[in-house]
Amino acid sequence: MHRYIYFFIFVFSIGFMQGQERLKKTEGAGGGEPVNRAERGIDTQRVNKKDDMPPATDYKIINRERDTTVVDTSLSIQKYFKANYLRKDNFELLALHNVGMPYNKLGHDFQDFSLTPKLGASAKHFNYKTKDDIYYYETPTPFTELYFRTVLEQGQSLKSFFTTNLNPRLNFSVAYEALNSLGEYVHARSEASNFSTSFNYRNKSDRYFLRFHFTSHDLEQQENGGLTTESVQNFVNEVPEFENRASLAVQFQDAFSRLWGNRLYIDQEYILVRGNDSTQNNQIRLAHELSIEDKNYAFNQEDASSYFGPTLVNDNIRDEVKHFEYQNELKASYKQNLLGKFEFAAQITDFRYQYNAIYVQEDGSLIPNLLNGNLYSLSGIYANKIGDLSYKGEAKYNVAGEFDGSFLKGELNYAINKQTDVNAFLSVSSRAPDFNYLLNQSAYQNYNWFNNLDNIDTQILGGKISHKKFGNLEASLTQIKNYTYFGSLGEIESLEEVFTNVKALQATDQDVRYVKVKATNDMQFGVFGMHHSLLYQNVLNGENLLPTPDFVSRNTLYYQDHWFEKATFIQTGISFKYFTDFNSTMFNPILNEFVVQDFTNLEGFYNVDLFFNAKVRSARLFFVLENATGLFEGNTNFTAPGYALRDFRFRFGLVWNFFL
Repeated sequence: MHRYIYFFIFVFSIGFMQGQERLKKTEGAGGGEPVNRAERGIDTQRVNKKDDMPPATDYKIINRERDTTVVDTSLSIQKYFKANYLRKDNFELLALHNVGMPYNKLGHDFQDFSLTPKLGASAKHFNYKTKDDIYYYETPTPFTELYFRTVLEQGQSLKSFFTTNLNPRLNFSVAYEALNSLGEYVHARSEASNFSTSFNYRNKSDRYFLRFHFTSHDLEQQENGGLTTESVQNFVNEVPEFENRASLAVQFQDAFSRLWGNRLYIDQEYILVRGNDSTQNNQIRLAHELSIEDKNYAFNQEDASSYFGPTLVNDNIRDEVKHFEYQNELKASYKQNLLGKFEFAAQITDFRYQYNAIYVQEDGSLIPNLLNGNLYSLSGIYANKIGDLSYKGEAKYNVAGEFDGSFLKGELNYAINKQTDVNAFLSVSSRAPDFNYLLNQSAYQNYNWFNNLDNIDTQILGGKISHKKFGNLEASLTQIKNYTYFGSLGEIESLEEVFTNVKALQATDQDVRYVKVKATNDMQFGVFGMHHSLLYQNVLNGENLLPTPDFVSRNTLYYQDHWFEKATFIQTGISFKYFTDFNSTMFNPILNEFVVQDFTNLEGFYNVDLFFNAKVRSARLFFVLENATGLFEGNTNFTAPGYALRDFRFRFGLVWNFFL
C-alpha cells in the first residue's frame, strides 16, 4: 500500500505546483455529458477577493454513472437525518448500542443486480464504500469538508475531505475517516479507519475522460455476543445497580471481528465520433472499466465459548477468509436522437475466496479451502425519451464461468406535469448466493459447511409517484425463489442456545413474497414544518424467513428561521420514530450476519429525539438529545435480541465546508 501512497503524493505535488492556473469553461462534467449553465465551472482556480468567491453551485460532484450534482451547504431536515455515522438517512435501520456496530434492518431492498457472489459478512459492510459510493469532482477553487460527531463514552467520529483542480482538466480528491467509540457496555469498542482518493481527468479536446480511485478500509469491533439471559432480565426490570451498563454481564469478553480491504478502480472513456450537434446525435463512445479489490474478514477469540457450540480447539481461535476480485469490462455506446441510446458491454471477472486449510469432518468428508474461477458476461442498455415519457431497459447474462446468472430490468418514467412524476419498473434476476453461504470454515464445529445451492431468483414489480408539494409514494412487490438465509437449528430454550447450531439454509419448498409501501412528505407552513415517513410491509408468504415489522414511522415537527439579522439559520424540533413488534433476526458475531430465529420476539417501541441545529456561514451544527424518552420512562427496549437500545445521550455534530 505504501507505494500507492508515494505515487499519490508525487502526482499531487507535481500537479499542484504546475496546476494553479485559471479554470476554463468546460463542456462536460467528467464524462463529456453537457450540464446546465448553473453547473458550469468558472474562470478562476484561485480567488483573492472574498467578493469574487464563486458560488457553491460551481463545485460539481460526479457519480459513477456520470450524473452531476453540486455542493449544497444549506441546512434542511434531510441534512439533519443524514448527520450520522453513515451520512445517510437511516429511517429503515435500527442501530445497535454503539456507533460503528451493525444495524438491524426494519425494511428490505432486494435490488442487487450483481451477478458475482460477494464475500459475505454483510453486517460488517454498512460503512464499507463500494464503487458507487465514490465520487469525482470538478471545482473552481480548493474545497474542504470536515465532519465531527461525538460518540458513546470515549472517542469520536471524524471525517475529512479535500478536493482541488490541479489544472483545468485534472481534479484530485482525498478523504479520510476515523472512528473510536468505547460504548456503554463492556467489550464493545468500535474502531474504523477508511481512506480514499480519486482523480478526474479530461483532455484538451474533451474527447478522452479518465477517472480513478483507490480505497482502503479497516473496520474492527470488539464482540461480546450481547447480554446474557440474566442481564436481559436485569435490564428489563431496571434494577438500579445496573444503570451503569458496564455492570451487565455479556456472553464473552475476548473476541473481536475485523474487515479490511483495498480497491483500485479505473474508468476511461473516449468519444470516437463526436456527433452532429450539442445533443450528441450519432455520437459513438468507447469505454473501459477496471476494478481490482481484495478483502479480508476475521473473527478472533482467545478462549472458546459454549455460546457457539462445540469447538475444534479450546483457545486462540483465528477464523479468517480472504476474497479477491478482478473485473475488466469493455463498453461501446451509440446515441441517436430519434432511436435513443444503445450500450453494449463485455466483462470478465476473476475471483478467489480462500481459507488457510482444508477441513476434514468426522465422517471423513472434506470441506475445501478455496472457491475460485472466472465469469464471462455480456450486457446491454437501451434508453430513450419521447416527449415527457422516458424509458430504459437493462440486461446482463453470464455466458460462461463458474456461476450462472442473469438480470433484466425495464423502467418507465412519465412527467405528468411540472409538479408530478410517475415511475414504474420490473426486474427479474437470478444470481448465486454469497460465498459464505457456499463455503465456511471455523474453529467452531457447527460453523463448517460446503453447500451446493441453487441460484436465488428474484422478481420485483414497483412504482413511485413524486410530487414536489405532497411528497413521494412508492410501492413494490417482491417474489424470491430459493431464498437463502442463515438459520438456527434445533430446539432453543434460552438466548445462550440460539447460536449453538447455525447453518446456511435455502428455502426450496416455498417462495418469499414481500410487499413494501413507503410514503414521505415534507410540508412547510411559514417558519414551521412537518416531515413524515411511513413504511408499511407485509410478508405474504415466508414470514418466518423474512421477519419485518408491519409499520415503521418517523414524524418530525420543526421550526426554522433566520436569526441575528440573518447571520444564523436556526432549525429546532422533535422527531418521533416507531415500529411494531416483529420476530427479529439475531446478530451473529462469527459470521457477522443476522440469523433467523424463532425463540424471542422484538417488541416495538417509539423513540423521541430533540434537536437544535444551526447554520453559520458554511458550517452546520447539530445538537441532539437522543432517546429523550429514557429521561421519563426509562429504557427497557432492544434493537436486536440481546442488544439493548442506547440510553439517553446528548450528541453534538458539526459539518463545516471551506471554499478557499
